[in-house]
Amino acid sequence: MKRGFGIFILLGAAVGYTATPAADVESTASLVFGSFSSPENAANWAARVSLLLNTPIEVESLRNAQGVWYRVVTTAASETTLNAVRRAADSHKLTYWRLTRLPGSPDVVAETLPGKSKPPPPGPVRHAPPVRAREPEPIAHEPGKDAADTNSQLDFDLGLQTRTYRVEGFNGQSRFQPSLSAQLDYYRTWDKERQSLTFAPYIRYDAEDSERSHFDVRELFWSQVGNDWDLHVGVRQVFWGVTEFHHLVDILNQTDLVENIDGEDKLGQPMVHLSLVRDWGILDIFALPGFRERTFPGQDGRLRTVPMVDGDHPIYESGARNTRVDGAIRWSHNLGPFEFGIYHFTGTSREPQLVPWGLTSGEIVLRPRYPVIDQTGLEALAVLGDWALKLEVITRSGFGARYAAFNVGFEKTLVGVMGTRTDLGLVAEYMFDDRDDEAFNTVFEHDLAFGTRWSMNDIADTQALLGVVWDVKTEEYFFSMEASRRLGETWTLLLEGRVFGGADEPDSNAPLQSLFDADNKTASLQRDDFIQLELTKYF
Repeated sequence: MKRGFGIFILLGAAVGYTATPAADVESTASLVFGSFSSPENAANWAARVSLLLNTPIEVESLRNAQGVWYRVVTTAASETTLNAVRRAADSHKLTYWRLTRLPGSPDVVAETLPGKSKPPPPGPVRHAPPVRAREPEPIAHEPGKDAADTNSQLDFDLGLQTRTYRVEGFNGQSRFQPSLSAQLDYYRTWDKERQSLTFAPYIRYDAEDSERSHFDVRELFWSQVGNDWDLHVGVRQVFWGVTEFHHLVDILNQTDLVENIDGEDKLGQPMVHLSLVRDWGILDIFALPGFRERTFPGQDGRLRTVPMVDGDHPIYESGARNTRVDGAIRWSHNLGPFEFGIYHFTGTSREPQLVPWGLTSGEIVLRPRYPVIDQTGLEALAVLGDWALKLEVITRSGFGARYAAFNVGFEKTLVGVMGTRTDLGLVAEYMFDDRDDEAFNTVFEHDLAFGTRWSMNDIADTQALLGVVWDVKTEEYFFSMEASRRLGETWTLLLEGRVFGGADEPDSNAPLQSLFDADNKTASLQRDDFIQLELTKYF
């Protein structure tokens, strides 16, 4: 009964909203892509967002006691148009928030709060590239062709990352782990911007872990945009989810585990994606040919299991192995302050089961086993003033008997803390899996999470997210920290850290017993506390 309480609250609120008679006045909505103290930076960012999203973007000025700010915002539009812009923004991983205007408001200054414009809604910390000093330039055109018909944008970033661990690894791995990364982002439109091509290759070289040195095409897809439909064909990244600490419903893309343990980094997934925009919501249909295997740290890598995972010899339940065609269908809609998405996925599980395997040398390794699953999921978000209520629920078959799991939580935003421009978000979430101790593929089976999100609202876009996840049954925990700041117009500094505690280190004489101990699931990570610095240059 208690398990479904959060679901009934949100669904009941949604039903209550739809049953309310329409107001006498009708509101309009826009999407906001940030506020700036510099009009030049605001204009440059507006030009870039307009090119990426193929929609008009304006710059509004907002005046308050602290001065003038410049907000980058879409023109007011219908819900159908706004939903199409939101999908495009999500595909380019742009941060935005929804601004609702009521008729009769004197001007946009009424939307401002002390020191800044209205704060963005709760969401993951995103590290967008700095604003360019110039607007995107059109590429060369064929003689006689309208120069505005074809546009392109080319960005390149180079990153230097260092991880420093508290102690040596369980198998003597180094305390210092430097690496280099590079990513290219190319975007081109033609056919009066009805068609586009996106290309985003990524590469990392790690000095310690050969398995972490890898290349991936994050995205390479062609898009066609119709009046009430979008079609995307190629390799893409599609994100689902609203909660902060664990994205339970996110399933289409495979996790790139060697990049980060938090599950935020994903491999590109081949797909054919048709999106139908209707008055009753958006219907997304996916065909997913080809399966991407999860990446795992190597023998000299950190943040890995003990024993290590042999990712080169996976086990598949499907006879088609990694050539199976998976599928998904999703319906999403918004009702005023309530947004939700319901989907069904059938295909090879992105989460593997780890199976002990003995080598001829006598060494024990873990082989990833990928079963075929059916998963139905729901995500819901309600933004009520400074409060955001979040819910993610799944039910899944394929790992034995069908089971259910959910994440539920809230975030409260405090604006202008202590009279400054700083905003503080307070986050609390609960994660539950009804398999309890049999939830072998997750550590989030009965955990509480608390966090704070800081946004300085300065020209350097300084942000930080601090959090702790605590298992109420085993008393295992981990702390996490993410912070970022722009350095000038073409540099970004990212600080990240993890601290693990509450579990015993693996027994060197019985590592498998420690690995599969339901009360000691984070044993392999107890020596992997680390601080990470990453300096990125944007060209």
